[in-house]
Amino acid sequence: MPDKVYRTAIYCRLSREDGDKVESNSIASQRAICEDYIARHEDLELVCEPFVDDGYSGVSFNRPQFKKLEEAIRKGALDCIVVKDLSRFSRNYIDGGRYIEKIFPQLGIRFIAINDAYDSLTGDPQSDSFVIPFKNLINDSYCKDISMKIRSSLEVKQKSGEFVGSFAPYGYMKSPENKNQLIVDEAVSEYVQMIFSMYKDGFSIGRIAKRLNQMGVLSPMEYKHSAGVKFDTVFKTGDTAKWTYKAVQRILTNEVYIGVLAQGKRGTPNYKVRVVKSKDESEWVKVENAHEALVSYEDFMAVKVMMQRDMRCSPDQDEAHLFSGFLFCGDCQQPMIRKTVPSKTKKYIYYVCSTNKHSRTCSPHSIAAKEVEEKVFRAIHDQIELVINLEHALAMIERLPSQSRKAFNYEAQIAKIEEEIERYQKLKLGLYENFIGGVIDKSEYFEFRNSYTKIIEDKQDALLRVKKEMKQTVTTGTTERNWVTLFKQYENVEELNRRVLMSLVDRILIHENHAIEIVFKYKDEYQQTLEYVLGYADELDIAV
Repeated sequence: MPDKVYRTAIYCRLSREDGDKVESNSIASQRAICEDYIARHEDLELVCEPFVDDGYSGVSFNRPQFKKLEEAIRKGALDCIVVKDLSRFSRNYIDGGRYIEKIFPQLGIRFIAINDAYDSLTGDPQSDSFVIPFKNLINDSYCKDISMKIRSSLEVKQKSGEFVGSFAPYGYMKSPENKNQLIVDEAVSEYVQMIFSMYKDGFSIGRIAKRLNQMGVLSPMEYKHSAGVKFDTVFKTGDTAKWTYKAVQRILTNEVYIGVLAQGKRGTPNYKVRVVKSKDESEWVKVENAHEALVSYEDFMAVKVMMQRDMRCSPDQDEAHLFSGFLFCGDCQQPMIRKTVPSKTKKYIYYVCSTNKHSRTCSPHSIAAKEVEEKVFRAIHDQIELVINLEHALAMIERLPSQSRKAFNYEAQIAKIEEEIERYQKLKLGLYENFIGGVIDKSEYFEFRNSYTKIIEDKQDALLRVKKEMKQTVTTGTTERNWVTLFKQYENVEELNRRVLMSLVDRILIHENHAIEIVFKYKDEYQQTLEYVLGYADELDIAV
């Protein structure tokens, strides 16, 4: 009989991150090896079920079952720990060595790593003091290498537009054929589109959440649960997760719904630090057109702009007012405030400058809501008509014979300027020979050289300008004009509403004497197209 029988526990670990998931390292395999070893040694007695950390990295000792094992040790319930090998115990060179060389000896714990032929009771102190730290260092380096390979692989996938997240965003699902590709989830995609449509129509975010709950639409978390996905979040406040302000807001601000895949938003500094931190947006990996969009780019940007403006509603109000977030003072550029004044059986609604109301440092710019609505409605109709006329003019230009297109004239201009640049460069190169040959003196040499240099620089500037104009001309004349289509869809609109405003108007400036200035969206595209058409106006007798 042995002099002492050690109360022994088995510790097993398997990681999903550092490449441990192979058959030889499975939990069952580790347990079988340890149990067989204990059975063959009379001085070891298995006194409890194995402590198993399945799915935990060996880099850190912050593992639930290891903490329970440590607690049992400190209570005096155990004398010995058996592991398959040192890598199952730890892959951290410093912390692993601290336990084996300091903590376990101080607590009187015998430590056995079977495949590494290490037994703290029978080992050679001099040999072990070199071999064990060296093996721990190798395990640490292995973990570092695996971590770098995983990070690199994920980054490559992210940059190529592959989805590497655990759960697909609401409205999408992972493709059955390719788990790294997002496809539309037809079951709920319509609710994403409805959220954007309701916001464009003036519904407040809180009201949208309330409507979804009234309709019995499952929130993103509950929808995942209904599909059998084990998913929880800190945003859940009750037994059943409802639609909330934050849930709707996250959908309205997520670029994934316009086909943009933004990944790598959070991460750890290195393989030893397990604290996940948010990264700056400049560090995110963004890929456009990575999957099918659920909302148009124009709608998403319109919503984004309005969410950055003051859209607060009164507590009893579910929808934003018609001009909420659109009206600004023409002088101080601050928002206009909506005021309601009761008058007998009617209510008089008007807008005033918020700066004037709060500090009196700007004039009121007071204007009736009805007057604003009428003037804006007429101006929108006029702008739509101008855009339609532009489109007709573009159609006439595109029917011109190719030799009449200005793009070909630009090519001739470019060829001529390049020839002139080459000629003056040759003249400049010949100056030195003329100076050496006595044809010109030193002062003439520098005078001519400076003159030719200035001419060449001017010609190069002209060349860049003509190339830019040609590019704009070709782009304006041939590319798909989505902004024109956007204006045309409201050609027959009969009343002003927030959907029209969010689609076509950036902001409305209220000046003195009831003067209104409307800043339309796509003003740069409109101006560029107008200039392009005007270049053909005399030739085709186009009225713009």
